[in-house]
Amino acid sequence: MNNNPANQQESDKEGADYSIIVDAHNHRLKVLEYKTEEISSIADKLYKEGKAEGMSKLIVYARKEDLKNWEKEGFHQEGVIDGFFNGVDAQMVCKFITTERGIPKDKKTADEILSISLQKQGQASPKELDEGYLLRFATTEDALELAQLYSIVFPAYPTPMDDPDYVKKTMQAHTTYIVIESQGKIVCSASAEVTPEYGSAELTDCATLPEWLGKGLLQHIFFALEKYMEESGIYYLYTITRAHSPGMNITAAKHGYRYRGRLINNCTIATGFEDMNIWVKSLR
Repeated sequence: MNNNPANQQESDKEGADYSIIVDAHNHRLKVLEYKTEEISSIADKLYKEGKAEGMSKLIVYARKEDLKNWEKEGFHQEGVIDGFFNGVDAQMVCKFITTERGIPKDKKTADEILSISLQKQGQASPKELDEGYLLRFATTEDALELAQLYSIVFPAYPTPMDDPDYVKKTMQAHTTYIVIESQGKIVCSASAEVTPEYGSAELTDCATLPEWLGKGLLQHIFFALEKYMEESGIYYLYTITRAHSPGMNITAAKHGYRYRGRLINNCTIATGFEDMNIWVKSLR
């Protein structure tokens, strides 16, 4: 969830042939592009800078052929985002600066939820939206209502989705929101964050007002977003779900997304740092 760097507020610190994305809110540093011969120096700089700035997790979107080199620097693989780089897989490798950050939260429950979700793999099929609901694309005029929706659903979130100005900014930066209304009120929303230079998109910002949970509204939005992405020429999709959220993991599995790993204490959402599952889908 909000693993995509496209709409984040972090600052970039330029290196010779790479940039370090500083995600202060989630206490992590990230690198998306690099040169193989610079891995050792990048790893050293990441660790020193992370420690100096109070960060506790380092993340690199690595190439498969570089995994051993990153492992030599103390990084380990948490998962894969298939097709992230224009069809080339991103190997998600990380290193924890603090011991506490690397300890999973209730792994047994997370594994049980994953097992239940995998049993429902690919079972969803498009259906007509029930009478009384309207599915539509959101516009900047919806920013305030969307911000209010996210503030109700999430006490904490990896990005400031409770800020209308931030929501507008994401809309202007290659993010498409689709919402469902009931009696003129937005009751469910999700988005597709596209990274144009990489040709991939994250389905994220999934939120349903409490009284509308259990009605399967999000599934309608997922189908609509996938259709729009395919029509837009974006064929590699992924979604990052809270490992302890049965609903989101089941939704991803039902829509044919494949489980590709778990990101430990990856970002701040709802109750603090949470473990997040990676789910991927190719439209090709």
